Amino acid sequence: MRSSPGNMERIVFCLIVIFSGTLAHKSSSQGQDRFMIRMRQLIDIVDQLRNYVNDLDTEFLPAPQDVKRHCERSAFSCFQEAQLKSVNASDNAKLINMRIKQLKRKLPPTNTGKKQKRGLTCPACNSYEKKPPKEFLERLKSLLQKMIHQHLS
Repeated sequence: MRSSPGNMERIVFCLIVIFSGTLAHKSSSQGQDRFMIRMRQLIDIVDQLRNYVNDLDTEFLPAPQDVKRHCERSAFSCFQEAQLKSVNASDNAKLINMRIKQLKRKLPPTNTGKKQKRGLTCPACNSYEKKPPKEFLERLKSLLQKMIHQHLS
C-alpha cells in the first residue's frame, strides 16, 4: 500500500495533536506539583529549624492557630513576616539564617488560591497570639499540613 500525500498530512496532523495534548496536560499538572514540592520543602525546613530551637532568639512571635478557611495564605504570610532569628553567638547561625530565608520564599500559585473570595477578610498578623519559637514552628507546621490536605481534597 502506497501512502499518498493526503494520508501523510493526516498522520503528521494527528501526531501534532497528540503531542500538543501531552504538553498541555504536563504543563497543567506541573503547577500542582510545584506547590506540593514547595510545601514538602517547607515542612522539612520547619523540622530542621525545630532541631535548632535552642539556637533561636527567644522573642515571642505571632503564631496563627485555628486559621479560617481561605485565610491560610494570609496566615502563612504572617509566619513569613515574623522576625524569627538565630542567636548571633550560635555555631549554627549561618545554617539557621539560610533556613529562615528559605521560609520567606513565595508560594507557587494554585487554582484554589485564585478562587479565594475577594470580600473575605482575614485577621491581621498582629492580632494573633505571640508564642515562643518552639510553638511558633509547631503551629507553622500544622498550617502547612492543613494547606496540603486542602490542596489534595
